[in-house]
Amino acid sequence: MPVYQDKDKNGKIIKTKDGRSWYFKVYKNGKACKSKRYLTKREAKDEEAVFLLKRDIPYNKPFNLVAKDYFGNLERIRKTSTHTTYLKDYNSQIRDYFKDMNISSINVQTIREWAENLEKKGLSVKYMNKIKNVLDNIFNFAMKNYNLDNNPSKVYGRFQEKHEKVVSDEEKLKYITLEEFNAFISCVDDIMWKTFFTFAYYTGCRKGEIQALTWNDINFETDEIRIIKTLTVKCKEIYKITNVKNKENRRIKMNNVLHNALINYKTIVSQYTDFTDNWYIFGNDYFLSQSTIDRKKDTYFRISNVKRITMHEFRHSHVSLLINEYVKASKEKNMKIDTAKFFLMMADRMGHTIQVMQDTYMHLFPTVQDEIVDLLNNL
Repeated sequence: MPVYQDKDKNGKIIKTKDGRSWYFKVYKNGKACKSKRYLTKREAKDEEAVFLLKRDIPYNKPFNLVAKDYFGNLERIRKTSTHTTYLKDYNSQIRDYFKDMNISSINVQTIREWAENLEKKGLSVKYMNKIKNVLDNIFNFAMKNYNLDNNPSKVYGRFQEKHEKVVSDEEKLKYITLEEFNAFISCVDDIMWKTFFTFAYYTGCRKGEIQALTWNDINFETDEIRIIKTLTVKCKEIYKITNVKNKENRRIKMNNVLHNALINYKTIVSQYTDFTDNWYIFGNDYFLSQSTIDRKKDTYFRISNVKRITMHEFRHSHVSLLINEYVKASKEKNMKIDTAKFFLMMADRMGHTIQVMQDTYMHLFPTVQDEIVDLLNNL
């Protein structure tokens, strides 16, 4: 069916404030009406296809149109970061395999063939299950909205890993020690980047949380940092400030090293005539891009000759640092190491559940085996 551009009586194109002018016709009670406006002719045609798909309910529907409807709904109800990540995985690993199929013709054997094809790409089991979760969701959506009888993706099950490879603790969880961080930070010759990486190491905040911080989020009197938002990049130069992961707002304390670094840095940036506390802490009137952060990080790791880690592994490094200090302080005071209390405190600081903290970091504690050996030595 054709799509149209909105025009006035003189044939002049009528556009909304954001430039949308294309529409398709819908019929209500036998009367033709205009749909909402779209930016391009292609977008209007795609949305018309989804409209017709939903109007003509059951059953034998093109997979790609059902998926498009699913992602439209996902964008409406979930965070931008979730929608962007799921759509990226769909476009790269799912779309082309299923796009010419009707969703009702896809069975467990079809899913198995897709899964075997995915395994040949050498992707990690964790990532393949992440991709498959998107496929599961599309079929669940079809069951709720298009009368699909079952979910063949869910019936097939998850990817399984052969537990044959020997994996060291260092490979399971990569981080840098305080000595390595000091060697790294000593090579950072720019005040903003020195403060940025000091902030990452001594807070363990996520990269998007650091990018979204403004000076309004820092209370130097109480030494508290307010973490209530994160920055999500949908694509180049398109970003959105959203609530933090799991909606876990938190306030974290800063240590003296970070306090002094931030005070020193703010003294410098506040000399700009247009400075306000609404400025991003890192980037001033515009946030730092993810690619710039990663490029600078890798440069300084190369200069310092310290093993390179990702920004997320700065987060691991922060927890590792505190575990080491907690164990050392407990031994010096001849106190029992209470891992349950430690993970309770850290879960609040890191914005994670206690279970996730324990599953991820428990192996860094040396005390369990030490206590067992003490029992044996007392025999």
